[in-house]
Amino acid sequence: MSARRIVSAWLMALVLVGCASSSISKAEAAKVRVVTEADLVRGCQVLGTVADNELEDLQKKAARLGGNVALLTPQRASKGGYFGLQDYMTADVYRCAGAG
Repeated sequence: MSARRIVSAWLMALVLVGCASSSISKAEAAKVRVVTEADLVRGCQVLGTVADNELEDLQKKAARLGGNVALLTPQRASKGGYFGLQDYMTADVYRCAGAG
């Protein structure tokens, strides 16, 4: 695969992710509880993993997956963006009964 195709694929993926996260309202995103303790998601259904450099956008992505709890995973935080200057948070997304 050529470098041009790889760059085009990445740009398309970024556009799609941006569109997906923008279709969730702030009110819906606010329903996603962000936690740091794994005990709080014990017994919950795992839905996937999301990453973003903004907490609100992370919550929007979690809501888009159908989650109501996002467990931050600081061991998987990474640098990204232009010249690696942005910190990206990573969270595992869960659907927990009675959690919102």
